[in-house]
Amino acid sequence: MKDTPGWTQDTYVVVQDDDESPFEGVAALLRRCIGFGDDNAQAWARHIDRNGSAKLGPWAPTIARTIHEEMTRLAPDYGCARLKVMLEEEAEQQEKVQAAQRPTRKAYQVLQELFGDWSVDSLVIVRREFPAYLRVDVQLALERITDGARRVGIHAGNRYDTSDMATLISERSRAKLIGAIQLEDVDIGEGRPVRLPTNALSLIDDADTPLAVWVNIGGDLGHQPQLNVEIMSPPGEAAAARTTAMLEAIEAAVAQGRSYRGKVLSLETAESFQGTAANGLTVHFRAPVGEDELILPDTVKRALDRHIIGFATQREALKALGQSGRKGVLLYGPPGTGKTHTIRYLAERLRDHTTFLVTAEQVGIIGVYFRLARLFAPSILVIEDADLIARQRDQMSSACDEVMLNRLLNEMDGLKADADLFVIMTTNRPQALEAALIQRPGRIDHAIEVPVPDADCRERLLQLYGQGLAIDADVAARLIARTEGVSAAFIKEIARRLAQQSIVADHPGRVDGSDLDAVLDEMLSERDGLNLRLLGGEADALVRG
Repeated sequence: MKDTPGWTQDTYVVVQDDDESPFEGVAALLRRCIGFGDDNAQAWARHIDRNGSAKLGPWAPTIARTIHEEMTRLAPDYGCARLKVMLEEEAEQQEKVQAAQRPTRKAYQVLQELFGDWSVDSLVIVRREFPAYLRVDVQLALERITDGARRVGIHAGNRYDTSDMATLISERSRAKLIGAIQLEDVDIGEGRPVRLPTNALSLIDDADTPLAVWVNIGGDLGHQPQLNVEIMSPPGEAAAARTTAMLEAIEAAVAQGRSYRGKVLSLETAESFQGTAANGLTVHFRAPVGEDELILPDTVKRALDRHIIGFATQREALKALGQSGRKGVLLYGPPGTGKTHTIRYLAERLRDHTTFLVTAEQVGIIGVYFRLARLFAPSILVIEDADLIARQRDQMSSACDEVMLNRLLNEMDGLKADADLFVIMTTNRPQALEAALIQRPGRIDHAIEVPVPDADCRERLLQLYGQGLAIDADVAARLIARTEGVSAAFIKEIARRLAQQSIVADHPGRVDGSDLDAVLDEMLSERDGLNLRLLGGEADALVRG
């Protein structure tokens, strides 16, 4: 409706806790004056106790005034003489008055109080930058170093108004205000997130060398966001030495990488077309893969043991003989044969290594991944579908593709410092890879084929994925015989469909020949032909037998 008269607008009754009124008295007053039932009255009394106040209503203004008058008149009868009951307009006006009377302190005033007689132009600010994705280790180290310092929250005019220390102490017309400290939870894959302040200014009130520490995230457009740690101090060698010691302690904590070392990580990707990383690292659930769950030919498992697991064990002895601790390995084979599953197995066996997963859309920040892998070494850097970034030069469509390839080659075997690092690439199309990558030792040192499973592997895969099923021996034998040339993923899907078929056939968990025929007929049907190819199955192989 238009032009509604003001007298028709509903309003609330506000009840404020006074810390003296009895709980049951407040509940009884709500029952008497508002008509709440017992449960509702106690729920609102609990709300008032927990939150300090409650807005009840809304009602038409005349009704709200009547309730307000009755609650005010009857409150003493229930032991609630000091309970504050107001109409909404009165409560809002009271809040405005209290806010006006509340002293407003500004950042520069707090800093001036801390540094006393030192003039602003004599103070020294030292700044150190860290990648924003290392924020957890930086801020946890800083909290340990500044333990016991007074902390205040800095509030800007808007969330995008980031400030450096020089601005905090010099700004007057738009000075930052002192207020509550804001906290943010950051997941580091340990069940409970780490809670970090986002706007805390730490004040170390030392008579000889007072210090102020400020942390903020900033960065130029198009560049990686940076975590800026700034320390303000008075002039002099003592303050300079203390500042340097604090920054070196932070860098040492970052190098230790306690929050992320030994985990499976990937960078959060910003929603932009620049390939920049966001402020953090994603910690992935580490799916445990036992040796009995890695079903591959013995030759493949021996190659994994020699060139990856064994190399990690012998790395220090090799380095003592002047050899590099870095190694590149290529896992190749048809889709669905278990290359990603093999990566999970390796990450489980090398739990002292930090594993980084580079997704296809993140190839633009491959340099950032290599820096992280060196920082958290020993590490495993996994680049899946490597042909997307390292395909042959004559197959590239733009100069950007070649720049990306050159960056990868330089990171793998360039002038960067050596590190204890496995670079493991996977591909379904090894023939598409650039020769400079696969033909030069020091980049890819060994290529391991992950083939389609042979009969023995198919039998073990069926036992693994069908461990909850009772499959007749002759049915299992027929299945193994008729699945030559299929992938491990295909065997896994067959086991699931057999389980579903046994439920449909009203003998759940027991698989007979008719179940197998029904499943294979379905997977061979014309409408399922695409699924067959996607899962790594060949129709001719299934028809035989």
